[in-house]
Parts: sequence; structure tokens; C-alpha cells
Amino acid sequence: MELPPHDGWGYVQTIPAAPRDRRAHGPWGDLALHTIGWRAFQDLCSQLCEVVLDRPVEIFREAQDGGQDAVFLIPSGTDMPPIGTVQCKHTSEAAKALKVSDLTAELDHVETLVKARQADTYVFMTNMSVDAPIAAAMRAKLGALGVRKPHILGRQYIVRVIRSSAKLRALVPQV
Repeated sequence: MELPPHDGWGYVQTIPAAPRDRRAHGPWGDLALHTIGWRAFQDLCSQLCEVVLDRPVEIFREAQDGGQDAVFLIPSGTDMPPIGTVQCKHTSEAAKALKVSDLTAELDHVETLVKARQADTYVFMTNMSVDAPIAAAMRAKLGALGVRKPHILGRQYIVRVIRSSAKLRALVPQV
């Protein structure tokens, strides 16, 4: 049996613990949005919209959503149609970045929604990282289809809003 190291006077020597990797977790710390699944992400996005917009957000059945994962009511007294559309795009790949082509599958739906006056305001939310030139190109595509107020909200925005709300923080796992 091996004895622990000692100093010759009968006192056991202690070995300092290896320093731990310590990091500050500020408002930009990452959240494990890629692990929650597409349905939970869609629910999170609707909750996030309710918190940010301070108005009810309605979710539709996924098989029959017609390009609207959710809608929110726009206050009356504006010249805008009363409904805004939210479309969510989830990935299970933590490091994936949004590409303009990720919007392609939605374009026919957007065109139909614009004609029906349900996408004057269109919010595309994703758990992917979003680069400014990609967001600008996507807003331009949506604008060309008649969307007056296109918004592209990626992981960075979503994490910041979640970090600022105790209600939202309770809904997601942290890394």
C-alpha cells in the first residue's frame, strides 16, 4: 500500500487541483437550441414572439400550416394587414450557418400569403447562425415577393432574447 506524500513531519502534502476552465456566461453564451427538436423550437419561437411583441401568437398544425408556423395579430389602427407570419427553420447541427437557399422551400408559400394579405410582416426564425449579407439577401428576396417588413432572426438574436427573459430561459437547455 502506497502512502500519500508527506512532508517528513507527519503532515500529508496536498497537491493543488488542476485549474478549471472558467468562462463568464454573459448574454451571448450559447444555448443548445440544436438539441431541442424542430417542434420544441417552433414552440419556443412562438413564445419568444409573444414575449417580444407582447401579443398572442397562434401556432398551426404542422401538416397544414401553409407556410405559417405561427401568426401574430398586428394592432388595429395601422395601415398594415392584421396578421403577421412566423416561419421557423430548425437544424440539429450546432455550427450550421443559414444560406439564402434555406428560404427557397418557403417562397411559394410566401407569395400565396402576400396575396392573401397575411405576410405583409414576415418573420423567418432559425437556430442557425446568420451572417449580415445572407440576411440582407433573404430580406431582398422576400421584399421582391411583396413582403413589406421582412425579418430574418437567427441564433444570435434568439439567444439574446432568451437570456433576457426568465420565462424563456426555462424552456431551453444551456450548453
